[in-house]
Amino acid sequence: MSDIAMISFKGQEYFDDRLFIFYLCKAEVDEKPDGDGVIWTTIYHEQAPFEHIWCVVTYKNCPGYPISHTSHFAEVDRAVEFMEMYEPETPLISLKGGSPQHLGSYQEYLSWKLMNNMSEYDFRVVVSPGGTNAKEIIGQSIDQFKGIM
Repeated sequence: MSDIAMISFKGQEYFDDRLFIFYLCKAEVDEKPDGDGVIWTTIYHEQAPFEHIWCVVTYKNCPGYPISHTSHFAEVDRAVEFMEMYEPETPLISLKGGSPQHLGSYQEYLSWKLMNNMSEYDFRVVVSPGGTNAKEIIGQSIDQFKGIM
């Protein structure tokens, strides 16, 4: 990724015009908070357990891909519907951090990303090389966790 021209916005470098990127993945969640009141979610990038849920993870579109938000779904169709509804509203640097006002269809949004050479989240950029069955573990406070939809 070192040959990618970065975009600077409010003191942060971004990979492209989008402030955030969405990622659909399989996951497990322990809905019972730990002793510190944290709900833990494991997202799987490769092999997931047979009994899994689905997550839409929103990452900041910058080096290290910090996680901004995680939404949990019992069924993949609900997760896809969520992405189709909210991903086109992604704030853009070209709009000074605002969301597009005249949204087209989700297919138009996907075409726009393709025409602008926008990359999707690639877990291989953030995990240690040489490992197997990559996964991330995310902690959310009870207030942040909205349940499994």
